[in-house]
Amino acid sequence: MSETKRKMIISALAVLGIIIIGTLGFAFLEDWSIFNSFWMTVVSITTTGYGDLIPATAAGKIFTMILLICGIGLVLYAMSVFVSAIVENQISKFKQRDKMMDAIKHLENHVIVCGAGRVGINAAHVLKNYKVPFVLIDIKEDLAEKAAEEGYLIMLGDATSDEVLINAGIHRAKGIVCALSEDAHNVFGVLTARALNPGLKIVARAVEPETIPKLHRAGANKVISPTQSGGYQMAMAMIKPAAVEMVNTLFTSRHLEVQIEEVEIAESSSIANQPINVAFNREDNNVIVVAMIRDEKVILNPRSKDIILAGDTLVLIGSRQDLDGIDCNFK
Repeated sequence: MSETKRKMIISALAVLGIIIIGTLGFAFLEDWSIFNSFWMTVVSITTTGYGDLIPATAAGKIFTMILLICGIGLVLYAMSVFVSAIVENQISKFKQRDKMMDAIKHLENHVIVCGAGRVGINAAHVLKNYKVPFVLIDIKEDLAEKAAEEGYLIMLGDATSDEVLINAGIHRAKGIVCALSEDAHNVFGVLTARALNPGLKIVARAVEPETIPKLHRAGANKVISPTQSGGYQMAMAMIKPAAVEMVNTLFTSRHLEVQIEEVEIAESSSIANQPINVAFNREDNNVIVVAMIRDEKVILNPRSKDIILAGDTLVLIGSRQDLDGIDCNFK
């Protein structure tokens, strides 16, 4: 328990205690009802003093003087503790925000996730598991606070605003995930992001199927419809359960022996212009090239003598140990 919270509890109990003592004291000394005694205690320690009730006995007057001295002091102390807690909380929030903004300023080749709702936060979980740097943006304070409590970098603001996206480092980012709850916001977010960074990779969420072509026209590289994907996956799980289970294992787990990775081949790569069987010698590792993406064309199960070119994207499957042993940048 923090020191501030401890002081708040103690001061609240002290005020409650003085109210109980005052109520019982007036009821006993002045023979008032419990309600009238409670009323007198409250108006006394808060210095309101309406004057509708006045102690008639000497003992009651002495008790009132003691109650005023002790009660007013306790109330003032309690008020100072609560005000101090509010101020400290605001200062803590400002410090946390400044710390986050400073961390965001140092991000490079990161992913911006627009929306910290169910879809956005799940995307954040995956990015975290794959150790991809990212920052969340959401306009709802409760979602932003929840994400901050989980240790995520998050900005409170409108994800479709130029200023917010610039502060999130969109010019330094490698991609953006538009996972807002409304299609109109996602379309506008894609348009804004594409205008600010033409080379950005954009993945957008579509709630309604008719929004998918609009998002593509706005500049999204990939559009995901959770409802369509969910329905398709449920049907395939019924028809081909083993295949679906294998795909889910490859894409949803980072703790199993078999994993899937996607690697882009740089111009300076040591394996550029080499055949696959030379670049991935099975005697050195057990990595399999299952697909090669070249000029947006997917080549499934490429032949061992196919030449790897700079700019290609390779989809690899292998054990964690073998994949970790490969220089994923191929520089």
